[in-house]
Amino acid sequence: MTLVSRYLTVTQGNLDNNHLYLTEVLDIFPEDVFGGPDVTHEASRIVRVQWGDEVVDTDIDRTKNIFRKRGWVGEFFGANRVQAGDRILLEQVEPYLYRVSKA
Repeated sequence: MTLVSRYLTVTQGNLDNNHLYLTEVLDIFPEDVFGGPDVTHEASRIVRVQWGDEVVDTDIDRTKNIFRKRGWVGEFFGANRVQAGDRILLEQVEPYLYRVSKA
């Protein structure tokens, strides 16, 4: 059961840098998953993100409003043939569990 779902629109910058801008959906994340500008300032908690059969644990870089771990985002884009302008569905499944899929 999904608690909340939102859509993100992919930009060319997202594709070039393997990230998703979360600025418009930050309100669906618990406050304790936001960290600082680098790994030395990680958040006190992480979120688990599911995509396909894959799972990644990460916090959110509050200065950039993106998931700190980004390698999986590039893999997700490639596996789903994501292009600029495509929409991504972000679903909150549990308080610290999220799912992403191509809409």
